[in-house]
Amino acid sequence: MKSLLRLVAILTVALTTSVANAQTKVAIGYPPAADWLPAMVAKEKGYFDSRGLDVELNKIAIVSNIPAALMSGSLNIGATTPTALIDTSAAGLDLVAIVGATRFVKDPAIFSLVAREGSGIKTGKDLEGKRIGVPGIRSVADVLLRKWMMNEGVDVSKVSIVEAPFPQMRDLLKSGTIDAVPVLEPFRSRILADNTGYRVTDYIADVDPDILGVMWSGSRKWLDANPEVAPAFREAIAEAVQFIQNNPDQAREIEKKYLGYTTTIKVPYSLTIEQSELDEYAEMFKEVGFISSTVDTSKLIY
Repeated sequence: MKSLLRLVAILTVALTTSVANAQTKVAIGYPPAADWLPAMVAKEKGYFDSRGLDVELNKIAIVSNIPAALMSGSLNIGATTPTALIDTSAAGLDLVAIVGATRFVKDPAIFSLVAREGSGIKTGKDLEGKRIGVPGIRSVADVLLRKWMMNEGVDVSKVSIVEAPFPQMRDLLKSGTIDAVPVLEPFRSRILADNTGYRVTDYIADVDPDILGVMWSGSRKWLDANPEVAPAFREAIAEAVQFIQNNPDQAREIEKKYLGYTTTIKVPYSLTIEQSELDEYAEMFKEVGFISSTVDTSKLIY
């Protein structure tokens, strides 16, 4: 009997060691926004662990810094945008989308153009001669803002566009350093709450009322070398989205732990990525003058 128990103990240790050894280390980068909450939930609830992923979450201030980190290998999976995929593809880098994160929809619109109180900005034309802070040059917020301004007949060359991370936008507006920002929740609510600024328009919804917003991406080379990661990551994120929908209060606690705040609106999470929407972004990227050649978007989805 003792021999049998000893054998069971040895097998248990061996199995535990085998499972531990099977874990693939994955460094994930995300900016401070609720779009990326499913990854935080998947980490907290063990959805990554149960699928063999040993995940390290890294908060990155500006989403436009993530593609370079993915290509260098300091991150393995990161929060990215359709415009980042197109930009890196045009530069000859092999960044690919793994799974969707959120969509930009008309209701609830999580992105707005918000102007500094006293700036006098009421229309697109009023932005001429003003200084606008975007969360990243060539970012999805930037490209869609430029597209919106073009639709509104704005001379974009007369608008000064600079980088302003979401967490700093309110202070930059208060100080008068910038006049307006394209901003998402919960940073939008903070700016509006103390009258630092006011909503001009939900500009992304004006361009397209339902379009792919942001996604999770990685280097094709790294994903090919670790073929178990992409399907496991998709499954974990899908389970986390389901948890958020079924347990909103618990999800908000996890959001507060990682981000320091909670988002009041229902974030439109979506895992799908359609090539036609990447085509739409590629066309906008070209329209605003960021690229001159056509991008083959069929190669951008893993």
